[in-house]
Amino acid sequence: MPAPARRLGAPRSTYLAGVLVAAGVAALARLPFLGRPLSADEAGYWLLARDWSPGSSLYGDYWVDRPPLLLWLFRLGGELGGASLPVDGLTVPGVRWVGVVAAALTVLLAGLLAARVEGRPSLLAPVLAAALLCSPLLGMPEANGEVLGIPFVLLGLAVLVGTLGAPAGRRTLALTAVAGGAGMAAALVKQNLVDALVFGVVVLVLSHRDVDRIGRRLAALASGALTVLGTALAGAAAQGTTPAELWDAVVTFRIEASAVIGSSASAATPQRFGEVAVAFVVSGAAAVLLATVAVVGRRIAGPGPRAVPVAALVLVAWEVVGVVGGGSYWLHYLTGLLPGLVLLVSVSRAPVPAGPAAPAIPARTVGRTIVGACVALAVVSAAIAWGHQVRTPHRIDADARTETWLRAHADPGDGVVVTFGNPQVVAGSGLRSPYPHLWSLPVRVRDPHLSTLQQVLGGPDAPRWIVVSGHGVATWGIDPAAARRVEDRLHQAYVERAGFGVLHVWERRAP
Repeated sequence: MPAPARRLGAPRSTYLAGVLVAAGVAALARLPFLGRPLSADEAGYWLLARDWSPGSSLYGDYWVDRPPLLLWLFRLGGELGGASLPVDGLTVPGVRWVGVVAAALTVLLAGLLAARVEGRPSLLAPVLAAALLCSPLLGMPEANGEVLGIPFVLLGLAVLVGTLGAPAGRRTLALTAVAGGAGMAAALVKQNLVDALVFGVVVLVLSHRDVDRIGRRLAALASGALTVLGTALAGAAAQGTTPAELWDAVVTFRIEASAVIGSSASAATPQRFGEVAVAFVVSGAAAVLLATVAVVGRRIAGPGPRAVPVAALVLVAWEVVGVVGGGSYWLHYLTGLLPGLVLLVSVSRAPVPAGPAAPAIPARTVGRTIVGACVALAVVSAAIAWGHQVRTPHRIDADARTETWLRAHADPGDGVVVTFGNPQVVAGSGLRSPYPHLWSLPVRVRDPHLSTLQQVLGGPDAPRWIVVSGHGVATWGIDPAAARRVEDRLHQAYVERAGFGVLHVWERRAP
C-alpha cells in the first residue's frame, strides 16, 4: 500500500495504547467463564492430547478429524497446572487459559496488520477483533480451533503485507517463508484455516510483474509452509501418528463426512444453520462484511494498487466457504471470518491514491463512516450478548451429573462408552473408553454399521459402563439393523443404573 497521508489515523503511541486496551478487553472478557465446565470439544481434545502416545488409533487409542498442532496446544493447556480450576469437585485443566492468551494475541496481531495496511491506522480493526472474540454469538468462551488458529493466520497476513513494498533480497524471502510457516501452522490447528496461504498466493502474484520474482516469493512461501508441515509430521510420527493417517483424518474424512451429512443429516443440521445465520446478522459481522466489500470493491474499480484489496476479497470469500461448507454449523465457525473482516476494514480505511503521480488522499468519507458504524454495531452487539451470558447462572446439566455419578460409582480401571458423542462425559468421568470414536460424526462416517462398537462390546475390553443418549442407539447415519443388534446386546449384558435427563447409565451385569 502507498504511504498514507499524515492526517490519517492515530499517533503511534495512542494507537499502541488503544490496541493494548482492546487486547486486554478480549482477554478479560473470558475470565468470568474459566470456572465453567469444558465444552464437548474442549474436553475431548484435552483427553486426546493428554493420552496421545503410540496406540491402536490415530491419536493413541482415540480418533478425531483434527490436525496435530491443535492437540499440542491443548496439551500445553493441560500442563498449566497452576491454572487448573476446581469445578463441582473435578479439577478442570487450564485449557481455557490458552484461549485467553490466543484472544489477546489475535487483537495485537490485528493491530499490527492494520498498521501495515493503513500506515497510520485507526483502531477499528483491533476493536472489531476484540468485539468478535468477546461475543457469545461466535462461540465465546470456548477455546476452539478457530480461536487458537487465527493468531497464526493474522501473523502470516501481517508479515506478507509488510513485505510487499520491500526490496528483493534474502530478508524479504526469509520473511515470506515465515509467513508461509505461520499459514501452515494455522492449518495444523484446523485444516480449513489456510487463509494466509490463500492470501499469500494471490497477493504475491498480483503485486509483482517480474515472473522470476513472483516465483522466488512463492517458493519462499511454500518452503516455510513445508518446513512447518514436515516438523509437525515428524513430531506426530514420534507419538505414533503417521502422515497417511493424518491425511485420512483431515482431508479424506471431511469429504466423506460432507457426503454423509448431505444425504442423511437430521433436522437439527438445518436448524443449526439457521442459528448460525441469525448470529451472523445479530453479531454485526454481516453488516461489516457487506459494508467493507462495497468500499473495497469501489477501490478496486478505481486507481491505485489492487493487489491487497483483491486478495482481501478472495480471502474473505474463502472464509465464507469454510463457514458454509463446515457442514455441522456451530457458532464458532463464524470466528473463522475474523481475519478477513479485519483485513477488509483495514483496506477500507487505507488512503486512496488519486493517480500514479498524485499524493494519497483519504478514503471516501461516506464509506469510512458506514464501516465505522458497522464496527460500532458489532461492539454493541458483543457487549449485550456478553452481559447476558455472564448474568445467566450456570446450571449443572445432565452431562455434569452423569460425570459426577460415574466418578462416585466407578472403579479407576473401568471403561465407559458413550453412544454417541459427548466426549466431555468420558473426560469428566476420569475413565477410559475402549471405543475410539468419542464424537458422533466419526461414528456415522466410519462406523455406520457399528461393527467396531459390536467388537468392543463382545470382546475382552467390553466396558463396565455404557452411557446412552435417549432410549436407544438409533440415530441418523446409523444402519437401523446394526442399531437394533447393539440395543439387543445392551439389554442382554447390561442393566440401567441411573438416568440424568436424556442420558442413561448402564452397568455390565455380573458374570
